[in-house]
Amino acid sequence: MLQQFRGAMPKALALAAMVLCCPATDAAPTAPLVIDVEDAAAPWSQADGSGAANEIVQTAFAHAGRKILLRVVPYARCKAELLAGSVVGCVAVGGDEAMGRQVRLPKTPLYRVTTVLVSFRKVDSCDAAAWQGATIGRVNGYEYAPRFEQLVRQPHIDVSVALSETLALRMLAAGRMDAVALQLDPLKTLDFVVRDAGLASPPRVACELGPLDSHIGFSLQHPDGARALADFERGHAAAMADGSVARILSRWRERLLEQTAPEKNDKPR
Repeated sequence: MLQQFRGAMPKALALAAMVLCCPATDAAPTAPLVIDVEDAAAPWSQADGSGAANEIVQTAFAHAGRKILLRVVPYARCKAELLAGSVVGCVAVGGDEAMGRQVRLPKTPLYRVTTVLVSFRKVDSCDAAAWQGATIGRVNGYEYAPRFEQLVRQPHIDVSVALSETLALRMLAAGRMDAVALQLDPLKTLDFVVRDAGLASPPRVACELGPLDSHIGFSLQHPDGARALADFERGHAAAMADGSVARILSRWRERLLEQTAPEKNDKPR
């Protein structure tokens, strides 16, 4: 019996060593995923780390049981680190060919925007002929609807790059640009971005240039990229199904309505 015990000892020790040294490959990772979020895309992603898109991403990963860490950065850095694979994801990117094969986008976007051209000029056209000799502003690193990219590639149209839409609108008001491309949607309206930029009067929408879906992009160069994408899609689907995403959007709509109509909320003293 002693001999049987001695024979079993090496096997038990070997099994214990395998468990300690080689954990199961399907165990859920514990380290939080680092995801970059833009610092100047209110109300979707804001400088303080809040925002409707950021909340949706946090909720989706919570539904999937994954821990994440949001890091607020300028969009150009968000995009560069995504392409380099130094972070697992970036919020929010538009789907275009410039992203390449190393970036994967979920099937369902976080939201959809429309690229519009705004100006103080009385022009109601997106034809290149209407903007000959003009300076058109865009945000550094932003993706836009294909029709806008075609417009600014035309000869005799200059492009000026700003760090944010807020700064671009201020440059427009100062006469340093003739038009600015904005990404607008039902939550992020023209009134909202004009108020955010502090303009005394709003520019007019010269034309719409088409829709663009905004996603959280995942880097396939990052070791956790493919798995993070799968986890996000699973959690995002669950969050949409149980109404979590709808509740987030509803809260933000109410918050923005309160900001745009403060006089209605003021009680007489």
